[in-house]
Amino acid sequence: MKRILPLLFVAILALGLSACNQEPSVKIGVVDEAAAFKENKLATEAMAHLQEMGKPLQQKAEAAYKAMQANQTEETVAAYKLAMGELQNTMNAEQQRIVAMVDAKFNEILENYRKEKGLSLILSKQAVIASSDTVDITKDIEAAMNNVTMDFSLPEAPKAEAPKAEAPAAEQAAPAAEAPAKAAPEAKKDAE
Repeated sequence: MKRILPLLFVAILALGLSACNQEPSVKIGVVDEAAAFKENKLATEAMAHLQEMGKPLQQKAEAAYKAMQANQTEETVAAYKLAMGELQNTMNAEQQRIVAMVDAKFNEILENYRKEKGLSLILSKQAVIASSDTVDITKDIEAAMNNVTMDFSLPEAPKAEAPKAEAPAAEQAAPAAEAPAKAAPEAKKDAE
């Protein structure tokens, strides 16, 4: 029994050491997000959409600026400020909408790639101190982004139904007609 216990201990220790020497089964990918966002067709299309949308607003602001330079009055200054405000507000909102759309698609592509390749993690290259080129998946993600097409046009606002002018007028007339009829019996009761 005294000999079996030390042998059993040595066997357990050997199993533990061999398990520690095995490579982990964690597969990691590293992506340069900045490069993957810049270097693809989807980003180019998004920028083209923003530029196209901004053209008429930019022209309006430039015309207001020229008018203000030609004749600086309260009206021309106000018109310029209004045009610039419209340009900035519209373009900021549209840029946020477009970036959100592209970012959502980028995250979807990363998750699909991770599942497809059996990766445990995808890390941002900016957060990694050092890594092997074999785990860099930036080119694969760029290629996947190049295969995506998106409709960047603004969604149509729901069409508001025109209020029915006749129905409310008829409803308002009916309670008014009922009021004198109700008041007449009450007046009779008061007189009696």
